[in-house]
Amino acid sequence: MSEANAWSMSAALLTFPRLPAQELEALHEAALWALHFTPQVVLQDAGLLLDITASLRLFGGFENLSAQLAGGIDDLGLSAQMACATTASAAWLLARSSGEWKDKTLSELLATVPLAALVSARPHLDTLLGIGCHTLGQLRRMPRAGIARRFGNALLREIDRAYGDEAEVHAWFTAPASFDVRLELPAQVSNTDALLFAARRLLLQLTGWLNAHQSAINSITLWLHHETTRQRDRRSTPVHIQLACASRDPAHLTLLLRERLGQVALIAPVIELSLAADQIVALATPNTELFPSAAAQAESIGLLIERLQSRLGNNAVRQLSLVADHRPEKSYALLPIRPSSQAPRTNGTRVATQAITVRPTWLLARPLALITRQHKPFYQSPLTLLAGPERIESGWWDDALALRDYFIAENDNHALLWIFRQRVGNAESGWFLHGYFG
Repeated sequence: MSEANAWSMSAALLTFPRLPAQELEALHEAALWALHFTPQVVLQDAGLLLDITASLRLFGGFENLSAQLAGGIDDLGLSAQMACATTASAAWLLARSSGEWKDKTLSELLATVPLAALVSARPHLDTLLGIGCHTLGQLRRMPRAGIARRFGNALLREIDRAYGDEAEVHAWFTAPASFDVRLELPAQVSNTDALLFAARRLLLQLTGWLNAHQSAINSITLWLHHETTRQRDRRSTPVHIQLACASRDPAHLTLLLRERLGQVALIAPVIELSLAADQIVALATPNTELFPSAAAQAESIGLLIERLQSRLGNNAVRQLSLVADHRPEKSYALLPIRPSSQAPRTNGTRVATQAITVRPTWLLARPLALITRQHKPFYQSPLTLLAGPERIESGWWDDALALRDYFIAENDNHALLWIFRQRVGNAESGWFLHGYFG
């Protein structure tokens, strides 16, 4: 109806102008999220069409798929009315009509669709309603020749597409080649908890874009753009997240972002957000597995590491790495955990990758001097030498020279020990315990 007629029916009416640019932007956001479920997405005038034929089994049926899809739509701050049918036009008409679906065939459902839902019927709506034709079922019972003569073939073709009597051709939505999304907040935000809801909108779009490009991210940066004041120009705060392994899971990225935002102190109210994908890598969709594989277990460990890094900081979570040095106490280093694409290194020293000889599970921080009884080293009991010697002469370049002969020994409790005898020149000094074998 016209605005004047609407005002005549309600004096308390509130009117808002349509903003086509913002509507299109919202549709693009929803389309990027829909790419999580199928690559075949179509942008309509006020909604989306999705071909989910090949996705139903993957997501456990329409109920599960639609629940996940609706959850993301809600997180984007949008609302949706969904319907599913064997043809795209039928699903679109059913979604627009919002009727009762249970225990009805497709023909019965379409018969109750109001004519206002058909685009081709809108120019002739007054005429059709005047002759008592209110629904699609009533219109379909009329002679086709008469409909074509009075209302044109476009109306008949739209009906045929809905019932599957005419093939449909769609222009699929294509994700942009690059991801650059900003979100202007409706009001100033002064605490990080309120920022997470808005930031999740950006994450949902990013992960949909990654799905469309068969990619994942190793690192992302959320930029918090602050309000401009008289004392300073507009400034921005980066919130950087580095992942241990590439991911495109929105739930996991949201969890990491929540942990990181909890550590941020805002220097000023935030008025806009933007999200940048710093490192993008190719990542195909994983196959489903009956039993956990080594790759799946490694991924679980990676998720744990990323959560710890987000909460404690990257430098607080470290890993043991081998160093190319024969001295046992210098043959390892504690390094920050980096993405698998970056090989860990020490201070200019390449990490040793080749196999090494047998080493104990537990290495003492400082070698323990042993006493000698009956010309044998003693630790809880006299020790029997099982293997050795393994001679190590190394460290002349850093004034920490090690001249040692190592042995594997066993005591009366059948514990295996790693001991050595210090060499000074050509002479040999006492025995020392350096480690335990598990």
